[in-house]
Amino acid sequence: MNRHPATGTALALAALLLAGPAGADSLAERMDAPTVRVICLSKEGNPGAGSGFVVGRGDYVVTNHHVIACTEAGGQAVVLLDAERRDTVPAQVKASDEKRDLAVLQLSRPSGRPAVGFATLATVEKHDPVTAVGFPGAADDSEGGNLSDPSHSGGLISRINPPPTNPELPRLVQTDAAINPGSSGGPLFDDAGRVVGINTLKALTAVPSLGADGHSMELQRVPLGEGIGWAVASDEILPFLDRLGIPYEVSRHRPGVLARLWSREPLILTLLGLFAAALTAVALTGTRHGLTLVKDGVTRALARARPPQARRAVLRGLTGPYAGLTMPLGGQPLAIGRDPGLVQVVLPPTAERISKRHALISYDAGRGLFRLEDCRSANGTFVGEARTALAVPPGQPRDLKPGQRFFLASPDIAFEVDLE
Repeated sequence: MNRHPATGTALALAALLLAGPAGADSLAERMDAPTVRVICLSKEGNPGAGSGFVVGRGDYVVTNHHVIACTEAGGQAVVLLDAERRDTVPAQVKASDEKRDLAVLQLSRPSGRPAVGFATLATVEKHDPVTAVGFPGAADDSEGGNLSDPSHSGGLISRINPPPTNPELPRLVQTDAAINPGSSGGPLFDDAGRVVGINTLKALTAVPSLGADGHSMELQRVPLGEGIGWAVASDEILPFLDRLGIPYEVSRHRPGVLARLWSREPLILTLLGLFAAALTAVALTGTRHGLTLVKDGVTRALARARPPQARRAVLRGLTGPYAGLTMPLGGQPLAIGRDPGLVQVVLPPTAERISKRHALISYDAGRGLFRLEDCRSANGTFVGEARTALAVPPGQPRDLKPGQRFFLASPDIAFEVDLE
């Protein structure tokens, strides 16, 4: 039986598309992975517990200030990674703000957990679905519960508070997702898996109740209202990370329908793409030119589908003297600047805003990430597009993923890192 030429092409596209999400983690797993339990041991040995989430290169954790307040009196902060293996990591408070109720912890060793991605308040709206992830203490009472397995509580954004009149106070996001004692410091995710807030408090009040002896009166905290909780907006933590030179990914744009669908149902979106690709392949292969286009597309897709170890790391020039050129990258840093004696990628003397040795770029094959470092240049190195670019702190390398862009001093000299 003769097979239509499009059949083989469609099957190849099907294999490529289906191979993508097969090993992808679910949205719930991506929320669980960076969420950790934070414990504060007082000098007297009394533990207090809350939640937190991993940032940076897996060696920092964000939480609430009140979760680690015991460290101010000589206590010790500890992060629980695996309850079954009793894997705990001591942590040092690197930055904290009591009024904003935020703290950043540095772990004594890398956690091995992925870092969260952030989204600013500009990307969310009232009534957006959100998920509060953390370790509410009441959930620990259930028999057989895993102390390192976080709980999820779904809800909606009820209100986005305006910036407070007191600049020392944080901007808050109100949510009806359940936030309980122990949830403090945990991430509030949107439905694309991005952190939009740090869970902080719920509406509680103290009421008198009879003590255990049946006579004395005690104060007991009870909910003041149902479904009323607050999270500190993600925008509040980003300046902390900038000051500490901790790398992070942040989205400043509202995700589209396809991005949200991909986060929740990658297989459905893949099947839709497969169907469209198969139809396109059948249509194109009716002509010689179309067949060439399809073969070229499959070749490119196969190259993308190869594991990172089998692909070549490259630096592409986007604008400036190296626009359109591709340079290989390895473990040894490639220096960019104006001095031929100090750099390998030499920019002309007329590029006056570029320093003699402006930046270093290299590829870490073991981690599948690129490393960009600013060499204390006069006019800076920036990651991203011009309007949303983030400066790379001098001497503090920033991780880049394949496909990310950066520029030196201005977008007139821009590059992209990628695998091919």
